[in-house]
Amino acid sequence: MRPVDAHCHIDFDQYSEDRDEVIQRAEEELDFIVNAGSCLENNIQVLELEEKHPEFVIANLGLHPTYTEKFDQLQEIKEQIRDEDPAAVGEIGLDHHHVSDEDVRDMQRQVFREMLDLAEELDKPVVVHSRDAEEEAVDIISDYDLPGVMLHCFNGSPDLAEEAVEKGFKIGVTTQVLYSSRVQKIVHRLNVDDLLLETDSPFLYRGERNEPVNVVESAEKIAEIKGLGKEDVIGATTRNAARMFRNA
Repeated sequence: MRPVDAHCHIDFDQYSEDRDEVIQRAEEELDFIVNAGSCLENNIQVLELEEKHPEFVIANLGLHPTYTEKFDQLQEIKEQIRDEDPAAVGEIGLDHHHVSDEDVRDMQRQVFREMLDLAEELDKPVVVHSRDAEEEAVDIISDYDLPGVMLHCFNGSPDLAEEAVEKGFKIGVTTQVLYSSRVQKIVHRLNVDDLLLETDSPFLYRGERNEPVNVVESAEKIAEIKGLGKEDVIGATTRNAARMFRNA
């Protein structure tokens, strides 16, 4: 079994000069990758990449909580999701790190709930960004009946991570696990069956541009932390990704 990058942004400009090569490297090592939309324009690019690589790139469509200047696209994005039928609704959520104004945070909450309403209606999983708002995000999601929840790039406490997995959520472990003691503590606490591998490419790779193939390094690090074989980590996380994004 091969690993999966369950969350990346290969539509971003950081790949404008070598996107095909990045995808080719990933195809040589990975089972598939999940590319997350951030706004109307990004969602279109995500869909185009899925169409170009239909057996390898899976599209999620969403509205990122830091793209506050795009919140007026909400209704159009909701219609886009209805029309295009993505694997999951995401990236959506809350961000209290980059957004400090309480009125704007209220807008985030409204947009988040509207997207969760849509995901519940369409019976789709969600991929949730929750930077510095992890507890509130978990509380809000708990109001909904969803077929799957990925807490993407989770940096909350290990206790909150345990609470989330008890609710059936999956924890996205980025390549931060290679250097972040916080993420390593979360991984140490949880069962590998509760994890998903992700890069959040092009971000979170020791200051360098990230790319999907680097989940292989993450699997090795998680295996070291958990005292497991790398294949055990890859098997569990790939099965989780396939269930969430391929209904497998």
